[in-house]
Amino acid sequence: MGVIHYDYYSAVLNCATRITITLPDIGRGPLRGKSLDEIYKPGRKFPTLYLCHGGSGDSTTWYRNTQLELFLNEKNMMSVSIDAPETFYCDMKYGRPYFTYLTEEIPRLIQTLFPSSPLRKDNFIMGFSMGAHGAMKAALRCPDKFAAVMSISGAKDQVKMRELAEQRGIKASFNVIDAAFGPKEEVKGSENDLIWLAKQLAQSNAEPPMIFTACGTEDYGLPLCTEFHEYLDSLGLKNKFITQPGIHDYYFANKILKLTLDELFEVDDPVKLI
Repeated sequence: MGVIHYDYYSAVLNCATRITITLPDIGRGPLRGKSLDEIYKPGRKFPTLYLCHGGSGDSTTWYRNTQLELFLNEKNMMSVSIDAPETFYCDMKYGRPYFTYLTEEIPRLIQTLFPSSPLRKDNFIMGFSMGAHGAMKAALRCPDKFAAVMSISGAKDQVKMRELAEQRGIKASFNVIDAAFGPKEEVKGSENDLIWLAKQLAQSNAEPPMIFTACGTEDYGLPLCTEFHEYLDSLGLKNKFITQPGIHDYYFANKILKLTLDELFEVDDPVKLI
């Protein structure tokens, strides 16, 4: 699989940053042995998976900690991941506008410079831990951009999650988290409140993306993930919750990545279609 580390200056962030992009090896699989004209057909566009890394990660985290290349190559699918350390993919209270960057600038950049399909049905988003919050927030606030979302170990009430982490003595950069969200008292009812966003989407005329959430049976956040799934049910938002043996790590995320691509996301194969 092709891997591109793209360093550039972001117009939204107003600083230099990096994104990591993977592209499928289309000369393998169904097109092995075909002519170069068949393999490299002009105008071919790929389904695209946007990946949001967890806290303290970067744009290479999914690529380095999972079998992303292997799984996406089988689907003839490309991926995109940004650098967003400790931002929770917020338009930060004290910092840069990472939500706008993720949902507005990045899709435009990717669809302009790379062979990414602009169609909603071909775009998906997934995140782990902190990135699960970002992915779910993007899907709930921008339902026109994504066909489906998978949130792994993270889609929940952010205030309760913060309080749980404090109670358990989990080492988190709470001052950095406050810079992203502002004081926790300001989260409820805001653009960063997944509970409020889900209710707004349910009450709107927008077509919701298909919502998937997953959490390991030994993950400390399991009760909150279960609670969020039940809340989505109460709103009438179609969703599916998956729980399997696992803890809060990328071993679990890797299992869910494969399950999602094999059984949950409805991905068209551009090699077979074009």
